[in-house]
Amino acid sequence: MWTLAPNKKFIKQYKSLSLDLQKRVDSALAELVISENPTKLGDYKQSLKVCAYNLDKSNRIIYSVDFINNTIELRRVGSHKQAYGKD
Repeated sequence: MWTLAPNKKFIKQYKSLSLDLQKRVDSALAELVISENPTKLGDYKQSLKVCAYNLDKSNRIIYSVDFINNTIELRRVGSHKQAYGKD
């Protein structure tokens, strides 16, 4: 079992999402928490040293995993531009 650790940016972006998208994020986070290795559920982004979990064609969750403390650090959520800060 993993512990979720959202940062301020993630919380702010999450609150601005539609209710439908918030529900998809919640179910994705539930899947990450119970997974054996959360890095395998997302695509590892070498340049940013984070993982990206694709919610749908245009929305994703950006996170990193701290194996020592059993924590998933949630960094950003939303569209590609919101998640990466660029198109």
